[in-house]
Amino acid sequence: MTSVSATPFSIAKNTGVQANLSLEERARQSAQEFESVFLSQMLSTMFEGVGDDEFGDSYAQDTYRSLLTETYADEITKAGGIGIADSVMRELINMQETEQ
Repeated sequence: MTSVSATPFSIAKNTGVQANLSLEERARQSAQEFESVFLSQMLSTMFEGVGDDEFGDSYAQDTYRSLLTETYADEITKAGGIGIADSVMRELINMQETEQ
């Protein structure tokens, strides 16, 4: 059995945009992405109770609603979020410091 060892920063070490960022900037970006995914999940549960609109219950409506909740979550996070990103960032930096 092969063992895989990964850290929060080793996964995105050489990928696109994150390759040129400092450790703190990468931690901030990862924390904001986490908060955005969390908010998207919370918002999607909120929309489960909303009735169907003029499009009825269709696959297109489900797709649109999913994209809408992701956009809401991204915008909430960009506007400062709800504080999850700050906590996650502190933990990521603490983990990185203990690895070094």
